[in-house]
Amino acid sequence: MLNLGIIGFLNPWLLLGLLTLPVVWLILRITPPSPKKITFPALRLLFGLQGATSKPEKTSWWLILLRIMILLILILALAEPIYAPVKRTDTAYNTLVLLDNDWASAGSWTKQLATLQSVLEQNKGSSKQIAFLTTAQGTTGHYNFSGFKRPENLLIDIEQLSSIQSWQSDPKDALKSIEQELERYHPLKILWLSNGLLSTPTSDVSTDIFDAFATSEIYLPSSSELPLWITGVKPESSGLKVSIARGYKGPENEERIAALSEQNEVLATEKIVFGQGEMAVSATLNMPNELYNKAQKVIVVGKNTAATTYLLDQSNYRFPVGILTAAGQEDNKSLLGEHYYLQRALSLFTDVRYGSVKELLSRELSAVVVTDKESIPPADRETLNKWINQGGLLLRFSGPNLAETRDNFISVPLRSGYRNLEGNLTWEQPLTLEAFEKDSPFFGLPQNPEITVSGQLLAQPTPELDSHTWARLQDGTPLVTANDQGDGMIVLVHTSSNTRWSNLALSGSFVDILRRILQFGQGVGGTNASDNKIPIHDILDAYGNLIPMEDAAITLDLSRDKGTTVQDIGPQTPPGYYGRDKRQKAINLAGNLPNIQKNNFQADSRQIYNAKKESPLQLPLLFIALILFFFDQALTLWLRGLFSNIAIGKPVTVILVLFLPFTLISPHKVTAQDLEEPLDSKGIEATLNTYLAYIITGDNKVDSDSHSGLAGLSLQLHRRTAVENVRVTGVDLDRDQISPYPFLYWPITAIQEPLTARGKRRLNEYISNGGLILFDLREASNTLNSALGSQGNAQYLQILTDEINIPQMEPVPAGHVITRSFYLLESFPGRNNNRDFWTESTDPYRNDGVARILIGSNDWSRAWAINEQGRPLYAMVRGGERQRELAYRFGINLVMYALTGNYKEDQVHIPHILERLGQ
Repeated sequence: MLNLGIIGFLNPWLLLGLLTLPVVWLILRITPPSPKKITFPALRLLFGLQGATSKPEKTSWWLILLRIMILLILILALAEPIYAPVKRTDTAYNTLVLLDNDWASAGSWTKQLATLQSVLEQNKGSSKQIAFLTTAQGTTGHYNFSGFKRPENLLIDIEQLSSIQSWQSDPKDALKSIEQELERYHPLKILWLSNGLLSTPTSDVSTDIFDAFATSEIYLPSSSELPLWITGVKPESSGLKVSIARGYKGPENEERIAALSEQNEVLATEKIVFGQGEMAVSATLNMPNELYNKAQKVIVVGKNTAATTYLLDQSNYRFPVGILTAAGQEDNKSLLGEHYYLQRALSLFTDVRYGSVKELLSRELSAVVVTDKESIPPADRETLNKWINQGGLLLRFSGPNLAETRDNFISVPLRSGYRNLEGNLTWEQPLTLEAFEKDSPFFGLPQNPEITVSGQLLAQPTPELDSHTWARLQDGTPLVTANDQGDGMIVLVHTSSNTRWSNLALSGSFVDILRRILQFGQGVGGTNASDNKIPIHDILDAYGNLIPMEDAAITLDLSRDKGTTVQDIGPQTPPGYYGRDKRQKAINLAGNLPNIQKNNFQADSRQIYNAKKESPLQLPLLFIALILFFFDQALTLWLRGLFSNIAIGKPVTVILVLFLPFTLISPHKVTAQDLEEPLDSKGIEATLNTYLAYIITGDNKVDSDSHSGLAGLSLQLHRRTAVENVRVTGVDLDRDQISPYPFLYWPITAIQEPLTARGKRRLNEYISNGGLILFDLREASNTLNSALGSQGNAQYLQILTDEINIPQMEPVPAGHVITRSFYLLESFPGRNNNRDFWTESTDPYRNDGVARILIGSNDWSRAWAINEQGRPLYAMVRGGERQRELAYRFGINLVMYALTGNYKEDQVHIPHILERLGQ
């Protein structure tokens, strides 16, 4: 390619034809014009007689210039000129394409693949070889390396390229994994298709990434397209404090965060605004306890990645805690009060209530806290004991009163009296805490050397004491012990809740220790080291979706998860939920990422994805040449006198000659015959095979779900029906013809562009010719729309179908053909199970009574969607696998309805036909 700034030529060697222009000029100059034709009156011969020395007539210079211009335009057109050409990847070296495929590629993955495909297309036929290498490990723990191949062979490999991963990439480690291949094909060019972000640990040690290569080029998203990520979610008394960050210092920008339930209902939402130049901001999602504990995840609305989705488990929940006050008095006014520090620490992450045993247990409660000042009344002991056996947690603090008066509500047997490590009559000094052991619930908390204990209740040494001990002092004596009782637990802190025996209550560790203890009020965790590994249950993909995945080979070691960092999250420990029910544990990429920054590597060439779109000029130039050719022919005929006998005279003739070529481009009324379009290659392929098609919305995630969903439905059709080899494709209403497809699935999104005139025409033709369209609003419930203060996707459907001939709609009536085209159905569930499902009003005299429009909101594509291994991609919202089975049955009925129409309706006539045949 020859690049001349704003103009480029794909076939520059054809410009050598310009050297022939002077020769053509000479030939045309010496060639006399065609003789002029005139009428033959006899006297005409006497006029214009000249001498014997007359000179031959020459072609006019302006006519020669016109013809030279036509030839010039033709040569330029054949050289395939391009306006604002995008820089082509040169083929002077073998090329390694470094392809970012971690969570940050969720928004740019389509552009990255399109750029890779464009590079391969440009280099077809080149003798140089190209390879691609992903920068994030696959599920097997290896980087995807294609090997060096011819560009045309590599095009096949990118079609089977696996999706992006939900963990962090490591470009340097990826390059190390293929060091031998790099040396073999040296020198190399590296082309980095980046998602625009790098982690600080990687960028600090990877300045030499490009040093080993002969030349380098990098593609990046624009700054405004860089992804966001959640840096932390912290419980507060009023809700959840959410912190997010971006990778550049940009202009003011407003985002929205939300807390969602397991059914994706919006529980709370809040604006969060980046100020000018700000890279990190925070906001609080305010929720009452009733909603707080229903939250499953926190998201950044509209930014669907694994780093903008923070999963919550019971360790994040806020369960009410009751502090026993038998006398009805709260001891939290004085700094020496036993409730003072306790109440302030607990209120940071939960609701605190005061009262007697009867008052506390009359409402939902996860734990009861008893300080040394309070004693458990004998009349309430049976009630409290029963509540513990049913799953409650009793947290007890020690002191002089418990040392003197014992009861049965202790975790381990105690020695008489208490240990005093401070005073004039003791040689001992206050002791610090020992590091927490791996099987302790406190493992992972930092050891605070400033915490000292001067008073302690000593446990009676028994063989089981070690298994009940969660925390120890420096000399090995227990500080916190626990013991299971029924489904509940008793936890004893062997020192006081105030500063009488310890300064633990003054330290920041006090809050963390209380938080870990209170998790057991909901049955989280366990104390047995043999039960520390739990298998994965749901994996979080790169787009922030939870996908069911029960794989016993992928487990979480509870003894290590408290120190989980981004280095731990990967193929062996992907983000998601591990375990079930009360033992469920969330592992997040969000909140565990290191310092992230914009990828500022200074390669030899830096490009922005789709920064400029080149415009081919070949067809416009050919059209101009055609117009000039007709103009030249008209002038030639006029010069030869062929218009001399026209009665309207020379002025009108000149006007006709000048404006005749422009009638080729003048607007004219388009008739029905003009609208017939020949099928392109994709349309012809669709007529030769059975295709399920979906409308391309422009939302990469939605389009991917549509493709995966129809692929899953195609698999079920092959397994259960006689319909075989059903293929899946996406169609663009502007680019593709839709008439060959019997069925179109159209998911409605908020970002779809309004239809163009061509798209509207094609869609109206498709509907009038009997094509079937399923509009999917993909909404869980009207409750969700009300919480967001919107009308949902129905408003976008109205905008998209403006000027479309949508017939009158009605709820699907009982006994409709679609309810029995293959299976007998009473409802039409997808991932959701909303009852509202609309169809075209039945008219037996129109389209043979077959509906052309169906409208629902059950998110069918994600119910049908499968991955490369044939496993479901998404969990069902409520009905589990039974609902998925019904969704597949509806999909099969839908396809059968599209292919056979009212075939089942016609079966009502079979008895009469058989009766007549028997006569």
